[in-house]
Amino acid sequence: MIFGPGSNSNGFNLITEMKRFREGRFFMLLALFLFSASIISCRNHSPDSDPVRNTNLIHIADSINHFNPLAADSLYKIVLKDSSGENLSNYVNALVGVSLVYSNRGVFDTARLYLNRAFHLSNLMKDTSLTLKTLLTRGNLNLELGDMEGVEQCYREGYKLAIDSRNIKSQQIFLLNIGNIEQTRGDYPAAIKTFTEGIRMAETSGDEETLAIALENLAITLRYSGALKEAISYINQALRIRKKLNLNREYAKGMINLGVFYRNYGNNDSALHAYREAYAIFSDLNDSLSIIKVRYNIGIILKNQGKFSESEKEMTDILEFCKQNHIIDGQSFALSALSSIYEQTGRQATALAVIDSSIVLAKRYRLTESMTSLLDQRALILAKLGRYHEAYLCSLEEKAVSDSLLSAERQKEIETLKIRFETEHKEAENSFLKTDLEVKNTRLQLSRLGLIAGFIIFVIMIFLLRLRQKQLKQEKLLAKETFKRAEQEKKNREIELEKVKLEKLLQDKELETLQLEASIKEEQIEQMVFDSKLQEQKLVFESLVHAELTQINRSIFEKLNPYRLKFSRKKDQDDFAKALTDLTREALKNPMAEFEILFRQIHGSFYEKLLQHCPSLSKSELNICAFIRLNLSSKDISRITNLSVATIETTRHHIRKKLNLEPGDNLTSFMIAL
Repeated sequence: MIFGPGSNSNGFNLITEMKRFREGRFFMLLALFLFSASIISCRNHSPDSDPVRNTNLIHIADSINHFNPLAADSLYKIVLKDSSGENLSNYVNALVGVSLVYSNRGVFDTARLYLNRAFHLSNLMKDTSLTLKTLLTRGNLNLELGDMEGVEQCYREGYKLAIDSRNIKSQQIFLLNIGNIEQTRGDYPAAIKTFTEGIRMAETSGDEETLAIALENLAITLRYSGALKEAISYINQALRIRKKLNLNREYAKGMINLGVFYRNYGNNDSALHAYREAYAIFSDLNDSLSIIKVRYNIGIILKNQGKFSESEKEMTDILEFCKQNHIIDGQSFALSALSSIYEQTGRQATALAVIDSSIVLAKRYRLTESMTSLLDQRALILAKLGRYHEAYLCSLEEKAVSDSLLSAERQKEIETLKIRFETEHKEAENSFLKTDLEVKNTRLQLSRLGLIAGFIIFVIMIFLLRLRQKQLKQEKLLAKETFKRAEQEKKNREIELEKVKLEKLLQDKELETLQLEASIKEEQIEQMVFDSKLQEQKLVFESLVHAELTQINRSIFEKLNPYRLKFSRKKDQDDFAKALTDLTREALKNPMAEFEILFRQIHGSFYEKLLQHCPSLSKSELNICAFIRLNLSSKDISRITNLSVATIETTRHHIRKKLNLEPGDNLTSFMIAL
């Protein structure tokens, strides 16, 4: 159970209890003092109308309307009696105030009559600010009556009028109210769009307080639509603004909303941090009921985290506070939470006793809506105790309560309607008597203006008829615009669907292209590998051929060189030696010089990588490693380098030691892997 501005819980009746506990006595004394002062002031004035005094009376009545509606009603009636003929502005403000008094008392029909009168007079005066005020009040009245279409019509009409009159503040107020209506009926995309426009408007005008409200409303709407991550981001922006403006109470309420969001997101630690920060602020403000509300949420989170002792302490303190201040709902919720804690910690008997106390309290004070959950909780505890027959009887009782709940609620509604009818009937009779007296007094004062008043009434009737015709035209235009908007949205959805299909087709084409490119690259890599192997084979073949030719040339040189001494003349010996040298010149060349050049062309970085791995290798060992890289046997390496096979094997052994290879490691595989 979560309490807070962002919660739809049926928790404590916090507004009523807050008025009773925190503000009742102080504001009642203040209201009585101001009312007495206003009456004395009225008696000391002359019977002529005093606009300044009436304006002050309206301000006083507005300030005490919530806390002393009877005194506020009397002050408004004084202004109505005194300013109806000369100062229509005060008269209209007083009409709006009286309508709020009747609305707060539940006499909605009388409140509507006063508001309609105020609206027509403000239109007749062409006073835009008064018209906006009456439209806002009418919208709020329709909201209490559940007439959502009437509410939205009033707010949209007020928004249009505010735009025409370039009243930025009123535009923001009506726009945010429209967003709340869209949110209430579940049209979250429209509400998100409206609140976003409200944010843009507040940023443009620099109204940071309104900006914070719009951001919080957008966050709540996003939470309902499931976008919790974005909701948390927006409500954090609103909190930063309120902290900068030192709006401590609003900041604390926003922290409660943030806690609700974190709980929905599954982040209990962050929710607990938000609740504790709100708790600290409400403690500084000495707001006891808000502290209790926050502590209840903290207790629930602690219970969910398994911190039962801390949660039990919180719920016990809440129970004691609610008992002292006679908060029945609070006692019921605290007892239910304590029973759940006892049940989860294995104290089943204590849990049963506590839930029984909660059920007794709910029955005594007819908390019908809580009975089903309490009975269900009791049945589960009885089942855990093995008292299955009692658990079964408790379940039957729960079903009976559930089945009778609708009929009981219906009887309650009928009784409420009956009381409202009787109250409104009595109020109408009293209002009629008071109005009759006021009319007699007004006739004595305004006898000379009777003809003019009749003419004004005639003009007003004509004006109202034209205004009604204009309203009908506007309603028809609004219906047409709504239909066109729906058609356009349908077309937009079709366009979006086609766009998605086209994007998917393009993605498929791109995937095919990528696959083709990958295939081509694989073929190129295979070709490069084949070419490399071919070059290696060519290099091995040429090296072997060159080695054979070198051996042949050396053999020729060694066999023919002794024959030069058989020539008697020195010149002939030198000519023979020169011819023999030219013939066997290739045998005198270094066989590794050309090999190293060709090998670097094929495997350019082999020597560098090998030296990085083992810098102590000699040049001859590097050459032997290159032959091993070409997968040549010791015999072939011996033929190319003109070294013995034993020397080659010894060199291979030295290379293995320098490379720290294990006995089972293959030297050729190591070289190829470089």
